[in-house]
Amino acid sequence: MENIFANIGPVLLDMGSLPVVLAIVAGVTLGVVLGALPGFGSSQSLALLFPLTFTMPADVAIIFFLAVYSAAEYGGSIPAILIRTPGTPAQAVTVLDGYAMAQKGFPNRALKISLISGVLGGLTSTIIFILVGGWIASVALEFGPGEMFALGIFGLSIIGSFFGRDPTRGFLAAGLGLFLSTIGTSDFGGMRFTFNQGFLADGIPLVVVIIAFLAGPEALRLLINHRKTIEEPKTVLQISTQKADDRFLKSDIRRLIPTWIRGSLIGTAIGALPGAGASIGSLIAYGEEKRWSRRSKSEFGTGIAEGIAAPETANNAVVAGTLVPSLALGIPGSGSAAILLSVLISKGVVPGPLLFEAEPRLITSIFIGLIFINLWLLLLGLIYTRGFAHISKVSRRILGPCVFIVILLGTYAYANYTAHVMMVIVLSLAAYWMVKIDIPVVPVVLAFVMGPIVESNLARAMTIHSGDFSVVLTRPITLIILGLALATFVYSAISSMRSSVASTNEMKE
Repeated sequence: MENIFANIGPVLLDMGSLPVVLAIVAGVTLGVVLGALPGFGSSQSLALLFPLTFTMPADVAIIFFLAVYSAAEYGGSIPAILIRTPGTPAQAVTVLDGYAMAQKGFPNRALKISLISGVLGGLTSTIIFILVGGWIASVALEFGPGEMFALGIFGLSIIGSFFGRDPTRGFLAAGLGLFLSTIGTSDFGGMRFTFNQGFLADGIPLVVVIIAFLAGPEALRLLINHRKTIEEPKTVLQISTQKADDRFLKSDIRRLIPTWIRGSLIGTAIGALPGAGASIGSLIAYGEEKRWSRRSKSEFGTGIAEGIAAPETANNAVVAGTLVPSLALGIPGSGSAAILLSVLISKGVVPGPLLFEAEPRLITSIFIGLIFINLWLLLLGLIYTRGFAHISKVSRRILGPCVFIVILLGTYAYANYTAHVMMVIVLSLAAYWMVKIDIPVVPVVLAFVMGPIVESNLARAMTIHSGDFSVVLTRPITLIILGLALATFVYSAISSMRSSVASTNEMKE
């Protein structure tokens, strides 16, 4: 690490060069725009822009991609907040309070909380990475498939426990998400639940599930409930009559400092685990915020600032955290990190334990570049936010058909496959029915994301230990994580029984 600090001066001068500035500005702008497209996350953005790096030097190319990566993670929160359609699975948690706050008439405030939280998470995790990157990398080496399986189980326990008014309904929805994730090819071999239908052989795409369960019910609600509604422009989404209310307030800063700290630490730690990614980071951050916040748990999901800040802070903190296994170990922490490694490899740079000693100036450029990227993201995001907030002022009567058309076009454009469009329509109707009977739909999406993580890592662990499941479960880190999952499940069961008893007593009175 000493070589890294020795290169800070020259690298700071490089940050002011025209190629680097253009790479950061272009990367942030493209990342926000692409990340705001429903279902088009950071991985797809980086894959689309990969050819642009062919003529760039290694340091400029990696900074450009880091700018796209960071900005796309923030950009996904824009449709999540405004039209309840997260750009990536990580923003599925942001939907809960972000969209609720926009519905109350504060879309600009929600977007700024998301932006500032994401920037602070990115900056904090970068600083942590600079100071303790080597130590985090050594801890990450201890996480094998068994530990990742346990982490997935812990994530599922949080999904069922903390989403929806009743944990029972939350676990029911999570079970549906797990079932949908099993359709298609199994990691243990064979096909499941395809019913001899060719279009189900590859399973249901994640983009289809995200759009169907998060955007679909809202689009149908707008179409059904507001097909004859005539609204005055000033009353759309209950826009506040006092513009000052729709700003990021000083009181928000004082209230959110503990949230930012927790989210940054969780995001950095989760990002350092190979294969974990932003989805797990934002989910755990939201669950822990709900556990430790001074606010009542019933307030979460109603449009509070902490519900936006926690997942968005962790989401962007994962960006720097995921560089730990990617650079130090050569193990990509996510799909986006895998593309980042591809850029380095295409430039003749070999990731791994020797990279920090062999390329200290490049490593320093990455660290310092992340700081400048987050500062540029804050500046450009504040400029873009006001324009994005106007989307919420569109009449619901007009917005409904537009959102549904975008859903269908976006689904078809994903793979130019008509079967995906039919999947979205059927699953959207199912999701709309679930919302009507008060079953939360967010756990379906999150469990669908977690299902393959749990299954694939369990399959690897069983292969490594010759099919002995007891060995998988008895590793120390695995036991600790599974213990936390069990404690979370027991806590939710007790809470559910207490709420049932309270409801029964109220009915008797």
